[in-house]
Amino acid sequence: MTTTRRHIISGLAASTAALTLPWPARAQEASDAATEVPQEQGRIHIYVGAPGASKLPLALPRPIGGSAQAGEFYSVVHRDLDLSGWFDIIDEAAYIEAGGTGVRPGEFRFEDWDVPGAVALGKSLLRDQGGRIRAEAWVYDVAGRRKLGAKAFTADATALRSLAHKVANEIVFRVTGQNAPFATRFAISGTFSGNKEIYVVDFDGHGLTRITKNGTINLQPAWSPGGNKLAFTSYASGNPDCYVADLAGGRITRLSARNGINSGPCWSPDGTRLALTLAPNGDPDVYVLDSRTGEVMTRLTRSAGIDVSPSFSPDGRQIAFVSDRSGGAQVYVANVDGSDVRRVTFQGTHNTDPSWSPKGDRLAFVSRSSVFDVFTVRLDGTGLLRITQGMRDNEDPCWSPDGNYIACASTRTGSSHIWMSTADGTHQVQLTQGKGGYTNPSWSPVLGW
Repeated sequence: MTTTRRHIISGLAASTAALTLPWPARAQEASDAATEVPQEQGRIHIYVGAPGASKLPLALPRPIGGSAQAGEFYSVVHRDLDLSGWFDIIDEAAYIEAGGTGVRPGEFRFEDWDVPGAVALGKSLLRDQGGRIRAEAWVYDVAGRRKLGAKAFTADATALRSLAHKVANEIVFRVTGQNAPFATRFAISGTFSGNKEIYVVDFDGHGLTRITKNGTINLQPAWSPGGNKLAFTSYASGNPDCYVADLAGGRITRLSARNGINSGPCWSPDGTRLALTLAPNGDPDVYVLDSRTGEVMTRLTRSAGIDVSPSFSPDGRQIAFVSDRSGGAQVYVANVDGSDVRRVTFQGTHNTDPSWSPKGDRLAFVSRSSVFDVFTVRLDGTGLLRITQGMRDNEDPCWSPDGNYIACASTRTGSSHIWMSTADGTHQVQLTQGKGGYTNPSWSPVLGW
């Protein structure tokens, strides 16, 4: 088992304390408005494929419009696009177009962007409007001399970063036809207070927000499909119990407090069920619970060994889990009623932490040799792909909502941070910064707040 799973199963005691949920005011911000500007020309894209393998040369001039926040806005857009793996952003020193040149067709020369070798061009306008900000994204195919699309967004001035994420996503979408994960967050178990507490952090590592404050051990957060709840394991009452935090309502409730462990929750795609490891008789097995009442609906496993770490398939019909029934920790898949159990991993003797891809075709998991590394594999056990190697410990993989990326907790720079890789492993970047302590990442769905 990984460090986290060993910690849960060991049943370490922790002092009892109350859970609190100081959800930030930023979650209550007014919704951003988005409009097409001007009339769409049809959804035309110039790049088809996946991020990471080959990067498209993109010119990204600084926004016009005179906003005092243009510098910060540009930095967020630039970093998002750089993190995405879709683009090779051309150095500004190579631009020959004068700063402040317009963003609309006819206000600039495509020929000026041939010189630095741009294939795509992302222009933007940022304007202050009495406590609110208007941002426009204009995206062009340089070689084809055509507009790919344009959209305007407005938001409160305090939501600048959110606005920048939307513009960056618009650039990715217009060029590739795919959405980027910039409007997502991670739930994590963090050690920033000296104890393991649950936090939420923006995709790019900003906006760290504390969810629990009980001074004990809180682990394994999992987002609900709607992005408004977190299930997690906590020792707040002295036992590893399963709690659910309602992020919008500001409430935390204990869902399962059965004798022994109540660990590793995973939501079904429709949000009505939670898969969980329980050990009422001392033998850990995977159960499916009603996510509202905590009542047991199904017992998935009945082997004499340890069965832990459930992960629902995208269609809700299957569950991946880890079992030592074959003598070492391996990943298995079963139907949600416990039938048709199949072994998925066969190489190595310690394979844990399965995470189902949104497309349903692969599982990410962790395998240990001298260190922990992330792999993916097809459901029939073929197509094994190594994502990390020679990068110290890499644990708790999770997929982006679009299936293009895998994030994990990695110690490759010393302390534990969230790192993101493209699904093929070719492009890997560090998302969080600072002193570290980010573990158990869970990737949210696309969020509207």
